Formats: sequence, C-alpha cells, structure tokens
Amino acid sequence: MARRSAISQIFSGLGAYLQVPRALFRYGLWPFQFLPAVISLILSLALFFVFYLAADGFSAWMDGLIEVPWAWLDKTISMSIAILTFLALLAGFFFVHKHLVLIVLAPFLGKIAEETLKAVKGDAFIKSDLGFAKALARGAKINLQYIVRELFTNFLFLLCGLIPVLGSAISAAGMFLTQARFLGYGLMDFPLENRGLSVPESDSFVKERKGLSIGLGSGYLLLMMIPIVGWMFAPTFGTVAGTLKALEELEQPE
Repeated sequence: MARRSAISQIFSGLGAYLQVPRALFRYGLWPFQFLPAVISLILSLALFFVFYLAADGFSAWMDGLIEVPWAWLDKTISMSIAILTFLALLAGFFFVHKHLVLIVLAPFLGKIAEETLKAVKGDAFIKSDLGFAKALARGAKINLQYIVRELFTNFLFLLCGLIPVLGSAISAAGMFLTQARFLGYGLMDFPLENRGLSVPESDSFVKERKGLSIGLGSGYLLLMMIPIVGWMFAPTFGTVAGTLKALEELEQPE
C-alpha cells in the first residue's frame, strides 16, 4: 500500500487525540491515567518555576547590558530580547519536560500502552513485557540518543530569531516542529516495545512515518499549552493516541 503524504500523516496524528476520550471510556482506561498525571503535574510545575526564574533573570541582564542612545533602537532591541527569551523559555521548558517526563513515566506510560493494546486486540497481541526497570532503561536510551541532535537543531532555529519579525516566526515554527518530531517518536515507541520491536526496529518504523510522529508530537505540545490540565494529561493522552496510531500502522498491509 502506498504511503500517505506527510501532510496527511500530520493531520492523522493530530486527529488521534480526538479518539482518546472515547477509547478511555470504552475500554475503562481512566484508572491508569491518574498517577502518571499527578507525577507529570509536579514535574511540570517545578520545571516551569525554574525556567521562569532563569529566563526573567537573563532578560533583565541582557537588557541592562546593551545600551544605545536612540530610543527607538533601544526599544527594538529590548523587544527582540524579550521575544528571544520567551521562545527560549518555551523551547527549554518543552525540551526538558518531554525528555524528563517520558523517562520518569516510561514504566507507567508503557503500562498504559499495554492496557490499550490488550483492550483493543486482546492479551495475545502483546509480545513483550519489559517490566519497570527495563522500561525505564529503554525510555532513557531512546530519549538520550536524540538529545544532542534536537539541541543542535533547536539552537539553529533559535539563531534565526535574531532576524526581526520573519526570523522570530521561522524560529518558533522550526523549534515547534523539531520538538514534535522527536516527541512523536517517543510516544509511538511504547506500543512498539510491547509488540517486541527492538530500539533500532522501532526507530526505523517511526522514521518511515515522520509526518505521523510530527502530528502526534504536535498534539502533545498543544495540550501542554493548556496550563495544569494539559501538563497533567499530555503524556497519558499522547501515549494512548500514539498506541492507537501505531496499532493502525502495524495492521496496514505491506
């Protein structure tokens, strides 16, 4: 079967989040949501507080460091610094949050993926049960191996923000899509590990579906923009959405 276009895959990944509430009620998966949601909220609040203090201090330091005699230029520079600081705050928060949460919550999210697969396909569909420690190790391995690549790409897009107006737009869009792509991979790995795929096999599976991973990651990031509720349920909703889409892809004829 021919692969769908990247745009079609992106919308498919985003649309998966609309299926999540129905799946949670239909298969009785709500009880598996709450503990990881509470842990995610605690981590989110701590991270946001740290990044807010750091960004506020950096912005004030930079604004005081640069002094120009022309008011209009000083105002433009101050505005550019504020925009760059805000983008850096968001990028840093989302970057650290997703990697930290997907590592710390890996055993819980793996369990959610497992229960979702069992509910949809039955116990026989599960081929691998990593257990708590192995799930944690696998989550760490997958997230850590992409940190350098993601940091480098985000840094390049952040530099684009130095270009007034247009650069800020390119920077914001580029960092968002970069974050979404790598995040979507992590969300789809949970059901793939339960199907017995190794890390390289999972990586290959997702690389063939980059648009889908971007769509899934975009849905996660959009949920994260809703304070408190989004911070709680983005990881668990993203895992269910990723599981449903991975299952759909696994059942596609070659």
